[in-house]
Amino acid sequence: MSSAAFGPLAGLKVLDFTHGVAGPYCTMVLADLGCEVIKIEKPDRGDPTRYMNVSDRFDTEIPKVGGDYFLSINRNKKSVGIDMKSPAGVELCKELAQWADVAVQNFRPGVMKRLGLGFEQLSEINPRLIYANISAYSDGPLSDKPGMDVAVQARSGVMKITGQTGSTDPLRPGVSLADFGGGIYLTTAVLAALYERERSGKGQEVSVSLLDATMSMLVNYSVAVMDGGAELGPMGSGHPQLVPYQAFPTSDGHVVISAGTNKIYRELCAALGRPELGEDERFVTNQSRVKNRSTLVPEISAVTSRKSTAEWIEIFERGGVPCAPVNSLASAFAELDHGPGGMVQEMVHPGAGKLHLLGVPFRFSRSPGKLVSPPPMLAEHTTHVLQTVLGRSEGAIDDLRRQRVVG
Repeated sequence: MSSAAFGPLAGLKVLDFTHGVAGPYCTMVLADLGCEVIKIEKPDRGDPTRYMNVSDRFDTEIPKVGGDYFLSINRNKKSVGIDMKSPAGVELCKELAQWADVAVQNFRPGVMKRLGLGFEQLSEINPRLIYANISAYSDGPLSDKPGMDVAVQARSGVMKITGQTGSTDPLRPGVSLADFGGGIYLTTAVLAALYERERSGKGQEVSVSLLDATMSMLVNYSVAVMDGGAELGPMGSGHPQLVPYQAFPTSDGHVVISAGTNKIYRELCAALGRPELGEDERFVTNQSRVKNRSTLVPEISAVTSRKSTAEWIEIFERGGVPCAPVNSLASAFAELDHGPGGMVQEMVHPGAGKLHLLGVPFRFSRSPGKLVSPPPMLAEHTTHVLQTVLGRSEGAIDDLRRQRVVG
């Protein structure tokens, strides 16, 4: 792994106790921005996402290499295999906590404290440590309940507003909204705590729950439901507060139209060759269009279905109407910038070979983040970290391996 400092967070050190998705996504973002991240894994099994795989190519060397899910969210990290249930393993983790600026964990509330690795215990040996927690339900009344992304999405109400119009079947969105949203919120909390530490000189504990993170992304519906008494249900690709703002049929597929203002709506009507729809009093304001959605949407659909998606994209873009084709994932990834610093970066993994990983979505003029190393093999860096960070000799490391403390 390259030791050259880079990015806006260069020099900061992260001890990563996380597994699964939300926590590792947070630490990946921190690593992409320049943090040195040491990921603690079970020596024999590793992170559960090493077993999550959908493509045939990566299902042969699990868990050593890891499945395609693990490979997607763990670049720029060092993997160290430590048995955190052994006293010697806990002591190693405590030593690493002295090295770290940030520790991140996503076990259920109380687990790390029972292991001797909770905030109070680690802050005693490193008062400047930022200790970041992420769990399904935090330490509230649901804290003892197991939870993963799909359960959180169900509890949050997201699955009740996702699906085809009129459907009563709950539908999970195609993205792990709770996991990735929670990871981003935790990253934000860590950065804020690091900034505050510059003033106070002290570390602190920060916490995010997947449920709170998911509910916060429903903020635009909160007043409508809690104060306005609105009852929202699934609307396909539509939006309850904006019309037209959805996918419409074309002769060979679909085109998404987003007329977010009255001006854009009139420009849309002109592009459709139906300028009279822009002057119809039933549709002249967004409020009236929302009320008359069931009348307006079929009118637009009848027109869009006469031409191909490509034809409509050309017409709408020429007329200044926000629009897009409905891409497959393969098409969407192919359209991204694959050049230096782009959103797709090519790396060579020692076990998996050539990988195409998504790049850093932040842009900095002086201190860009970047991808410097592929996702680690299971326990790939145990010896290196124990020697260079903790000063252990080869003999001492061999003893720890014989005792099955490290992998």
